[in-house]
Amino acid sequence: MSLLDHGTHAIVIYRSVWEPDTDGNYGWRPGHTPVLVWARVQPVRSTELVVNGQQVATVARVIARHAPAGPWDRIDYDGRTWDVLGEPEQRGDSPATRHTTALMQARGPQRQGGDGDG
Repeated sequence: MSLLDHGTHAIVIYRSVWEPDTDGNYGWRPGHTPVLVWARVQPVRSTELVVNGQQVATVARVIARHAPAGPWDRIDYDGRTWDVLGEPEQRGDSPATRHTTALMQARGPQRQGGDGDG
């Protein structure tokens, strides 16, 4: 049994679609149909500061047998929304080791604590 076939993290990928925005301009945007993928998610250390002293960019690596992710897709994972960074890589030379590796970055900071009631 391969670790690639039985990931421990559920991620939801919204594949990109070519559609117009509210002004009628066409472009790639996250679609509306979710795809559930079981994967391994590993944190990636980042020293890149979004605003000096404010927030560190949160980046994670997704490793799955097959993750249909692309650069305009949206990923929901761990209660947060993530963007795919660049093109995912297809790795492995044999069917036993073939897998997809992608980097994803959180859109905003992780919410801390309750619902703002203090």
